[in-house]
Formats: sequence, structure tokens, C-alpha cells
Amino acid sequence: MTAARKNNAGRAGTAKPVEAAVAAGADAVESAVKAGAQVAAKGYEKAIAMGREQVETAVKAGAFKGYDELAGFGKDNVEAVMTSGAILAKGVQDLNDVWLGLARASVEDAVGAAKALFGCKTLPEMVEVQTGLAQAQYEKFVADSRRLSAMSAKLGENASAPINARVTVAVEKFNKPLAA
Repeated sequence: MTAARKNNAGRAGTAKPVEAAVAAGADAVESAVKAGAQVAAKGYEKAIAMGREQVETAVKAGAFKGYDELAGFGKDNVEAVMTSGAILAKGVQDLNDVWLGLARASVEDAVGAAKALFGCKTLPEMVEVQTGLAQAQYEKFVADSRRLSAMSAKLGENASAPINARVTVAVEKFNKPLAA
């Protein structure tokens, strides 16, 4: 077998694990998105149930002057939930895009690392190249982790903002009759 055939055979053998790793990463992201959607749905159901109880209490206490005011309050709450859901969906899509970009970059880095290692002529040179590659990968991992953490925190903050605003309005509205 010639060197070119051996090299091509080696590439074909390494392509399968890389494809499997990318597919596993995509599956993990998809599972996380589905789990997050399920948690969000349960949270919305709980919030709606709690909101219903609070509205009933407020109506009994005289917080709303009429049906139109009550309906407007409910409409604003639904709009806040819908806005929050849209922000969450866009944020998860952005996170997914970043994850896929990181997976692609990782594959490219692995190919570059393999080329660099195959280009080494001595064991000390290989150890030096491997050490440099390991350090670079660690630094990239830390930077990417920080980036994803910051994006996730900002997403949580932005997605909860419309609902937090409505909770503030509700607390103010429901406390007025009690204070009077």
C-alpha cells in the first residue's frame, strides 16, 4: 500500500469519530433545548395558576374597577409571557449557533493539530508541539466557557425581564387595596 493510500485510509478512519462527536454534540444541544422548553412550560403553567389565584384575591379585594381593567391586566400579562418566550427562543437559537460554531472550530483545530503532530520529526519536537496544543485548547475552552456562561446569564435576565415587570405591576396593584 502506498503512503498516499495509507494517509487517505487514516483520514477516513478519523472522519467517523469526528462526525460522531459532532452528532453527539448536536444531540446534546437538542436534548438541552427540549428539556429547557419542558421546564419553561411547567413554569408558565405554575405562574398562570398562581396568577389566577392572585387575580381572584384582587377582584375580591376590589383591586380592579371593572371587567375591562381586569381583561387589560390579563392581556398585558399574556403579552409579557409571549415576549419572554420569544426572547428565550431567540436566545436558545443563538446559543445553539454558538455551540455548533464551537463544534466546527474544534474539528478544524483537531485537523490542524494532527497535521502539526504529523509534521514533527523528533520526539522532543512532538512533545513541544503537543504541549503547545494542549495549552491553546485549554485557554480556548476557558474563554468559550466564559462566553457561553455570559450569554446564558444574559438570556435568563432578558427573558425574565417582561415577567418581572408584570409581577411588579401586579404587586403594586394588589397592594393598593390592602393599604387603603
